[in-house]
Amino acid sequence: MSVNDEQKTVRILLADDHALMRLGMKGQFTLEPGFTVVGEASDGAEAIELTTQFEPDVVLMDIDMPVMDGITATQRIKSERVTTRVLALSAFDDDTQVTGMLAAGADGYCLKTIEWEQLVAVIQLILTGGAYLDPLIAKKVAKMLKPSIENTEVSKSESLQQPNLSNREREIIKLIAKGYSNQEIANQLYLSLGTIKSYVRMVLNKLSVDDRVQAAAVAVREGLI
Repeated sequence: MSVNDEQKTVRILLADDHALMRLGMKGQFTLEPGFTVVGEASDGAEAIELTTQFEPDVVLMDIDMPVMDGITATQRIKSERVTTRVLALSAFDDDTQVTGMLAAGADGYCLKTIEWEQLVAVIQLILTGGAYLDPLIAKKVAKMLKPSIENTEVSKSESLQQPNLSNREREIIKLIAKGYSNQEIANQLYLSLGTIKSYVRMVLNKLSVDDRVQAAAVAVREGLI
């Protein structure tokens, strides 16, 4: 292999708490020309540590992991290493996980049912600055972002105005988008559960939405997080 070929090799970090999943993925990449697996993480905290250590081009990030979830890990990685691409690779299409990963800055979201050839193509796409959503995820996001009937009745000037959220409310909407429960938000911000519930109600009212998933979607769309 020439020096130029080595420079073109895509460096992959696998982050998944299932050892068998990592083993299978690593075996596939071993057979794929132009790719090399530089590290394996079993939780989000380890993913951050190994990203700093090995500086991979792409992190394949599971979401539901112990110690630290993939959403939090993605947010940290994207804030510290803008050149590293993060591709969510999950077994679930849960609304909260989808909005959380997109809000955290993931460059793509794939389900684990994806065909290998397509996964390789998606990795190449995000390496060139593109973004990818599994078709099922794309439909879900489109539905979440679709303006409600009430929103269509709002004047154009009003629709261009971002909701007036306080700094504390912005903190809370960020944690909502990451999938935190009210109790987890209370623990994170050192506030009582009752106080957090009041803040969440205020946030939902200000964003004119009915639930937490819609709130996260609006926050992503309006650039609030």
